[in-house]
Amino acid sequence: MGERDGIPISIDELNKLKAIAERARRNVIKMQFYDHSIHVGSSLSSIEILTTLIFRYIRDGQQKINKDWLILSKGHAAPALYAVLHEKGLIKEEELWKIQAIDGLLQGHPEIYIPGVDMSTGSLGQGLSFGIGVATGIKMAKGSGRVFVIMGDGEQDEGEVWEAATHAVARNLDNLIAFIEVNGYQLDAKTSEVKPKDFLPDVYKAIGWRTFSCDGHDILSIINAVEEALKARKPAVIFAKTLRGKGFTPIENTKIQRANPDVARQFLLNT
Repeated sequence: MGERDGIPISIDELNKLKAIAERARRNVIKMQFYDHSIHVGSSLSSIEILTTLIFRYIRDGQQKINKDWLILSKGHAAPALYAVLHEKGLIKEEELWKIQAIDGLLQGHPEIYIPGVDMSTGSLGQGLSFGIGVATGIKMAKGSGRVFVIMGDGEQDEGEVWEAATHAVARNLDNLIAFIEVNGYQLDAKTSEVKPKDFLPDVYKAIGWRTFSCDGHDILSIINAVEEALKARKPAVIFAKTLRGKGFTPIENTKIQRANPDVARQFLLNT
């Protein structure tokens, strides 16, 4: 059990988490000043989930079998992870502004040499497989560690996800919690236009996962879903409804991943 598991959140802690998420959101938007190629829309979809997990649930530790693992399978949302890890004190602010620079620490996708990063990700579909391997190893070694995997809804088109999903059930990995962000967009277009995803909760349930849902931008809703998932005694998946580009109105809820740096500057000046 984590030190915060099962403890009701106070108004003070909730407000602190909201403030952390808001600072991280503004820093992701600001990163566009320095590198226009980062995936801002996908990153802003993940801010509250990452904030909640990193500040309330992820337990650090020297022993790999007794620490909690956080795997951002949708690795293109790395700017969100970096912004939250900065709030945690693991990444210096100046590194945020050097994202993808040749002399900088941070790249466009997470790398394990970055503090707080447990898996180098970027090729979609691989995070769940890796997480299942880690969760299996922890159980075999009788460790207390848990594994949290964050995926996108478009990522569910990858065949490797489904090979992994059935294996998690076969191994009875009750120390594994997956998030699937449902923001309605993937690389090419709306998910409804590429491959509809409304059936996904039924499929995960049918193959043996416990399924939950939450508002992916409401920290209290995320906490409630995680608390239920931790009690599931099975692999658990949380479908988190999110908005691509949440909080950055020039691109919010569209397939657009980023805006002109001048647009971002003006937006931050006016908010």
